[in-house]
Amino acid sequence: MRRTHRWRWIAGLGVMAVALGGLTLIGLGAAVRPSWGDPAGPVWYYGRLVPIGERLARGVEPKCHDGLGSGILTCYDTNEELAAATGLDLPGVDPVRVQRLRETMPALTSGSAGTASVPVWYYGQLVSIEELIQRGIQPHCHDGRGPGVITCYDTNEELAATTGLDLPGVDRARVEQLRQSGAVVPVGCAYYAVLWEHASYGGRNFVLCYDYNDLRSVHFNDIASSIFIPSGAGVSAYFEHINFGGDRRTFTVSIPDLQVYSFNDRISSARRGD
Repeated sequence: MRRTHRWRWIAGLGVMAVALGGLTLIGLGAAVRPSWGDPAGPVWYYGRLVPIGERLARGVEPKCHDGLGSGILTCYDTNEELAAATGLDLPGVDPVRVQRLRETMPALTSGSAGTASVPVWYYGQLVSIEELIQRGIQPHCHDGRGPGVITCYDTNEELAATTGLDLPGVDRARVEQLRQSGAVVPVGCAYYAVLWEHASYGGRNFVLCYDYNDLRSVHFNDIASSIFIPSGAGVSAYFEHINFGGDRRTFTVSIPDLQVYSFNDRISSARRGD
């Protein structure tokens, strides 16, 4: 009897260990899952920025496109609206309804990305980057949570603390304090460059982890005057026009003044590598 109870006890511990291991794996999976896949991800929905999970919770099956820029989603209730916005001949749509919508809604063009109100996460709130700039805020931003998903702060110290980059001119003691206190959440990504609004790393900036064929989508077109290249990031390329067109420059080290390379306020697309 004692031996039977002992085996039952050992078996019970085994089942518990397996269950705890499964929960641990689930937890780890949740921890490493890219946050840009989170249901809280913002989408444009009839002129409003809303979490896509909110639409799903209400039983809406959103029909979406990313034509306004990398990672910026615009969603509708029907495929007819999606077809009218994108110009695509989608299967199963009502062509008469699509034509009527095309006559009343603006066509989606490459120029639309330049006028899009770019959504960014700013201290837990979803706001447009234009709103921050109009309020006199110089946002310091990164895309480490996913392509086109931008998080912004008021200071470069917060940006350095969250990205782990040793940005020029920051108060390193303040950066370390932010890290130790947990005031910011570290976001690991293979950042390859930081675009700065002014020469000598001044003004607002944008830390790049992903490629951008159109920097209008993140409100940084024809703005960059200096580039900071993190140590070990390797080569990256910058282009005069969208879609990696026009004149280009490639850099492996930081450039405090792009005028030296006749490329000040001319960058419209950027990517890792050459």
